Amino acid sequence: MADLNHWTLNRHIAASLLAITAAMATAPAAQAADETCFKTPTPVMSLGFGSRYEADSKSRSDIDEESDAAVTKALKPIDQFIQNLAKIVSKAQTEKDVATRRAYHRCVVDSVYAWAKADALNDMRTFNAKLSVPARIGGLAILFAESRDQVPGLHDRERIVEKWLQKRAQEIVYFFENEATKGAARNNLRAWASMAVGEVGVLNRDRGLVEWSILSNNTMITNAATDGSLPLEMNRQRYALHYQLHAMTPLVASVARLCEAGYGKGGADLDKLRTMAHFSVKAVKDPKIVQKINGKSQTVKPGLKNNLTSLAWLEPYVALTNDLDMEKEFASLRPLSNSKLGGNQTNLYDDQRISCTITVQN
Repeated sequence: MADLNHWTLNRHIAASLLAITAAMATAPAAQAADETCFKTPTPVMSLGFGSRYEADSKSRSDIDEESDAAVTKALKPIDQFIQNLAKIVSKAQTEKDVATRRAYHRCVVDSVYAWAKADALNDMRTFNAKLSVPARIGGLAILFAESRDQVPGLHDRERIVEKWLQKRAQEIVYFFENEATKGAARNNLRAWASMAVGEVGVLNRDRGLVEWSILSNNTMITNAATDGSLPLEMNRQRYALHYQLHAMTPLVASVARLCEAGYGKGGADLDKLRTMAHFSVKAVKDPKIVQKINGKSQTVKPGLKNNLTSLAWLEPYVALTNDLDMEKEFASLRPLSNSKLGGNQTNLYDDQRISCTITVQN
């Protein structure tokens, strides 16, 4: 009997040791999974808010502090989601281990898929919500594009994401063609819409969406002044330079990505775009350049180092134009990053030269 009890005790000890060993073995795996992803936030289904500006501000340059805070709060969950995705994409860009890199990409696809499956952002209840959503759709589309087709077995999920983005892009086009004010239809907001619609068009090989983006880019560049400033943004008084940069960010990215995808110059007069880029950088170094145009001191702090996120478009710009003189301006400030452009732009366009040769036939 004693021998039986001794054997039973040893068996329980052995089983406990096996359980402990198994737990220790799975802990690193679980930790690794946590390190390659984040908890996907609850999909945001609807947005409804007013303007950031005072109701009587014709130039849309007088901030209503209370309303501005409400807008920022409403958009924060989406913007945080995009920032988290951008961090994962940036990690994937530099990860040498194939399995870990695929885990990062899977995180991005699965996270965006959760929002696509829920049909997120389908209810834009106010005019200003419809103006704000394109920049977010564009950011999600670019981040998804960087991870699409990087992990085997995700095609079904990727198709659902592509169809979801297609619906959102079609809604953006309808809004800007039928509901947007004359100013919004031609200023920085149109540039963000163009980037979003063009990116979705490339993902879905939808020539109609791509052409809308190309036309939008062409309109933005054609309407720029000969000195490279954007007249509609120069009207924004002390926020003029801020919005010049806010327009250049999606515009340059859109042209570069359409070019890279094989759609030619993406609606761009590259010489004019060069003038716009040089004006923007000179004005950041000396905002008084803009003050001479509209008579107002600018909110942008002087110096490239103070405006790195707003200048992240310089990476796709150099990749597109091979403007080496411009590259010298910011080379020491790398890396440049902007979550709505896909995260770390220096990694994304590392020593790349984009050809604008037309290769797409659809």
